[in-house]
Amino acid sequence: MLFGLSPTFLGIVSLVAQGVGTMMQVQAQKQALAYQQMQARLQEKQYLQQAEAAELQARAEEEKRRDEFFSNLATNRALMAESGIAMDSPSYRAFLDKNYQTYVQDLQTIRLTGLESKLSSLYDAKRARLTQKTNQISYRTGVATTIASGLLGAVDTGRELLKEK
Repeated sequence: MLFGLSPTFLGIVSLVAQGVGTMMQVQAQKQALAYQQMQARLQEKQYLQQAEAAELQARAEEEKRRDEFFSNLATNRALMAESGIAMDSPSYRAFLDKNYQTYVQDLQTIRLTGLESKLSSLYDAKRARLTQKTNQISYRTGVATTIASGLLGAVDTGRELLKEK
């Protein structure tokens, strides 16, 4: 007897302590999951905002390029008119066509770059959602493992108690 306490009493105390420890581990895993889920949701929200920002930035760049094109076109027409070059001359037409082709290519590049950035952010948001699901599965598996481990420990302690009798 230890300090006047019977082995049976000590065994029961040990079983209770194991049960409480297991419950505390499960609670800690639950809190860790809540934190991980919150973090993944915030990350998903951030990626969705980045996708929206990429789209808005691409639109702004398109508008800026469009304004620049029309400003240059007006400037070029004024310069051509001042110099006395006919507006319908082949060289002037070729010059305008080349400027227009460059403008269209620039718009396509801006759109593709913006779309690529948006899709990248949307992909990251999807990955954050998958992380949430993975965390949930890991939590369930961890809880099952913790409970199983606690039960195995309790069984071992119970066997020791039965041997004592």
